[in-house]
Amino acid sequence: MIRTIATLQMRTFARQRMLHTTIGVTAGFAALAGVLGWASHQTIIGVYDESSKLLAQRGQAAPPNPFLLKPSLSMLANEIIYVTMIGALVAIVVGHIAIAEDESNGIGRLVFIRAIQRTRYAVGKLSACALLLGIASTSCFVVSVGALTIVDRFPSGTDLTRLAAFYLLAWLYSMVWTLVGAIGVLLTSKRPLALLGSISAWLTVTFAFPQFTSGLRPTQSLNPIVDPVSTSQTLFRIAAKARPYSLAEQFKEAAGRVLSTAASEPISQTRLRIAPIVAAVVILCAVAWQLIERHDYSRSNPE
Repeated sequence: MIRTIATLQMRTFARQRMLHTTIGVTAGFAALAGVLGWASHQTIIGVYDESSKLLAQRGQAAPPNPFLLKPSLSMLANEIIYVTMIGALVAIVVGHIAIAEDESNGIGRLVFIRAIQRTRYAVGKLSACALLLGIASTSCFVVSVGALTIVDRFPSGTDLTRLAAFYLLAWLYSMVWTLVGAIGVLLTSKRPLALLGSISAWLTVTFAFPQFTSGLRPTQSLNPIVDPVSTSQTLFRIAAKARPYSLAEQFKEAAGRVLSTAASEPISQTRLRIAPIVAAVVILCAVAWQLIERHDYSRSNPE
């Protein structure tokens, strides 16, 4: 039954073009990260070549190629931001549609006329969402490998492993927002209100909470890697203690370590950064399951 529900949901995603849209949007931004990385590469190489010629005319030795001093995956650093912003919003819509459509078209009432366990229904729905986001993450991985190959060379085994780990982490982070989107529908009978509530939660976690825990300006929270701002203000010193629970910040910092674009740290520390994201997925899964168990699918359709 779980497989049947998941298959039907995937067909619904395909029929509503959600499958194509999710893959297109996420893979498109992965390609954009590659384009920006290529533009940066060309600029650096161009400046280096001109500087080398000038130094050669003066009889001076040229310094090492600066591009070779950068991590090989640094050209994809912008992808970290795209995941926290665009990827999270797409994930919210995926979770929202997976639950809301069964109420809007009345299928929810028909499904539970039969002796179907709601646990299996919940697992089937969430499995379909996880599969859709997994396909999108895989597409991004392929696009990123292609971008690295075109700009520089085919990634090494280590780089491929790091890139795969990054997109696995991105998939996990996206699942947090899929669950938020689904829970929003289960908590209210109005679809616009459910979607607005989910987006408000995203805004809080992505912008407000990082600023509150580190005393940053709002625009600075967009940086891929953000270090706490030292301050003598008591409020910020107290608020900084909540920083480990900032999912967006922990994702960005962990992703920077996974891609090796940030300062290295012990792997145990990186795992601690990922732990809140894993915990959020587990907790939200439990909440979504409980809400589905208690949800009244006989109520009027949400509008």
